Amino acid sequence: MNIEILAQSIRESSKLGKLISRDELEKEPLKIKASKIEKVIEELKDNKKTKDIDIIRGKVEVYFYSKDYISDTYRDVLFNLKEKNIQETIVELVRKESQLYPRATSLEIFKIPPFNRNDIEDLIQEILKNKEYIDIKIVEASNGTKYLFSDTYMIFSHAKGLCEWTEVGQFENP
Repeated sequence: MNIEILAQSIRESSKLGKLISRDELEKEPLKIKASKIEKVIEELKDNKKTKDIDIIRGKVEVYFYSKDYISDTYRDVLFNLKEKNIQETIVELVRKESQLYPRATSLEIFKIPPFNRNDIEDLIQEILKNKEYIDIKIVEASNGTKYLFSDTYMIFSHAKGLCEWTEVGQFENP
């Protein structure tokens, strides 16, 4: 098997913003045996030409991606969408953004890829009612756009100010 072809398949998937599973590599056109895939991937990581290829292991499946095309944060979101329930994934992302940047997270991002959720309002109501997610709060800009934040990492007034600036203030102050 040509490891360059395998690496290129993984890169193409990553360019599209997708993790590729071991199961997918076993199918056409690559048809790689499951027992050989992880060994080959470890070889890829040691090769200068293919060191961008990496592995993330789930409970059931193993996924591959190119670090050149998928950031760690986006990889985590994709992985969590495949491995966990949607509520946990949303909460993890909101907490991470509140802590790291800090910023509130617009509900609008959950309506586009990789989430593609039309039921986000219902999901958010479930999250807000769940005692495990007691730190997750909602804030609304004066234009009605809703954001989530974690009050473990941000106070309400900071989240409100940031979302107001993002949605309204920056457009009124050229």
